[in-house]
Amino acid sequence: MSNVIVFPHCPKTGGTTLKERYSNQNESFAITDLNHNVNNKTKVIFGHNVKIGYYENVLKNNCVYITCLRNPVSRIMSMYNFYRTQILYMNPDSPDIDFYLWFINKDVIRPMSVVKQYEYFLYQHADHVSWFEDKTLADPFRSNDMYLNSVLSWDVEADKSSVDNNKLEDRIKHKQQVEQQNMNVTWDRVVNNFDHVFFQHEDIVDIFDNLLVKYDIQMQVWKEMIITNETKHDLEKHNLEYVNFYNLDDDLKYLVELDLKADIDFYNRCEEKWKR
Repeated sequence: MSNVIVFPHCPKTGGTTLKERYSNQNESFAITDLNHNVNNKTKVIFGHNVKIGYYENVLKNNCVYITCLRNPVSRIMSMYNFYRTQILYMNPDSPDIDFYLWFINKDVIRPMSVVKQYEYFLYQHADHVSWFEDKTLADPFRSNDMYLNSVLSWDVEADKSSVDNNKLEDRIKHKQQVEQQNMNVTWDRVVNNFDHVFFQHEDIVDIFDNLLVKYDIQMQVWKEMIITNETKHDLEKHNLEYVNFYNLDDDLKYLVELDLKADIDFYNRCEEKWKR
């Protein structure tokens, strides 16, 4: 039985480099985002919308699950900076958006949706809807409402509002419980069963090349393509600097790490299992 690599590409984890390195030279490298045909001659199934747990039921090949992860803090900063470039693509005269305004709106903001890494793999699994229906997964609907008026208390006579810290703590506790439960399901039922996971800070090109050899998959490569990093370049064209985590104020750093608590736990588990 021949092998097919199934590569769910979580956004902003470095996978674009691999896509560009192989996709243009190989018809058997199927990009699901472009609706490429997937059949028993396909050697690599790659894309943001790859369905985990689906292809082994429709193909005769042996499915080898591979993906790449990124430090969640580094990734959230990459997503913010990438969003800044997308706004400029849409309108070059757009004002820059500061990190805090983006951060508190990132769950609903356009043109690019923001999900944590464990959420991405969870929602790409073919069975995740039934897991919500049977209560295996917790409902995440309220998990980000700490940024809504629901945590405010109103003094009608003074016509003033203030944050109700008890309500805020309750929202944070609820959010962390929901995310921890759903992250654990993602770990137990999805990513823990992957064959290979590597990390954006590693030499992902060399790792992926070696995996192609390991699973006897022949691919023509664009050898010059070893890294893609358009975001910094695009920002520089508009005289804007890439914003790193260390550029943030301490209160913003705290908010970021609090929001990413479950995803950091997920990443650490993956790194412990697959570290080299």
